[in-house]
Amino acid sequence: MLSFRGKARSVRLVPVSLVSLWFGVLVVVAVACAPLPSASGGSETPALTDTSPPTGTIENPLPGSWEDSYVYIEALFVDPDGVSSGSLSLALDGFSLSYDRSADPSWRSVRVYDYVYGLEEGPHTVEARAQDILGNGPTVLTWSFSVDDTDPILTITYPVGNPLLANASVVLAWTGSDVPSGIDHYRVQADDGPMFNVGNVTSFPFHALAPGIHFFRVMAYDKAGNYNSLSDPPIAVATVPNPPPAAPPVVNATVNATTNAAIQVTLSGPDQVPAWGIGLIVITTAEAVAVAALALRPRGEAGRRAWLKRYGRT
Repeated sequence: MLSFRGKARSVRLVPVSLVSLWFGVLVVVAVACAPLPSASGGSETPALTDTSPPTGTIENPLPGSWEDSYVYIEALFVDPDGVSSGSLSLALDGFSLSYDRSADPSWRSVRVYDYVYGLEEGPHTVEARAQDILGNGPTVLTWSFSVDDTDPILTITYPVGNPLLANASVVLAWTGSDVPSGIDHYRVQADDGPMFNVGNVTSFPFHALAPGIHFFRVMAYDKAGNYNSLSDPPIAVATVPNPPPAAPPVVNATVNATTNAAIQVTLSGPDQVPAWGIGLIVITTAEAVAVAALALRPRGEAGRRAWLKRYGRT
């Protein structure tokens, strides 16, 4: 009786009619026979360690999801005895797919997958199946998803035209619709700033805008991932006016010609004039008279002669 690791087997040595000596080595022919009867009268039969079929997992697309017309389909099967390669199959809407597969070296974990293009809008059904190498199974996975290949429709309702934003703020507003999956979220952008997700609201405020023209964009995404054209999204325009220019300062001068005492000439302006724009000048009476004379100097040739006659100099 010979014993092998793993499962016990009975081996009977059969007499041979010819024993050959070949380079001093005795060659004995042994024939494996059927299992010997056990003590209980039956045969020794190895017991199966696993009777369960492979475990299957839906990887993509998820059941009930919305997809565009380009779909990646994948299923995973796992079994401790190993998955039978000949038992694998993948089908869409009842038609077999020429799938690909990937497995670990022991074939205890196997993925089947395929890429499908140009699916019609509406629901679709996937079926994937597999057995293990002991014949357990098959495990059958069946699930459905839907296709939406239509872009959303979006219209900006404010601002329209190019309104002036006196307070440098605006509330961007829009409407969106999509058939058949529906709107999932919107993204908004001001000028060259980042485009960010605002959820499924239909308005968004912008504050403290700089003077000048501003451009606003809105993108709509449906539940299948479709979106309104990125190359020509709806754009709104609005302008923040420049602030009014500051008023010039007002000069108030008082001249006392009867005294040679120093007098004051004060420059003052409105509130828009900064503090450094208000000055205090101290001059003598003679200087004040000269300033006033220059200010009252008449125009034209006749006025010039009268002025010369009175003051006797240019």
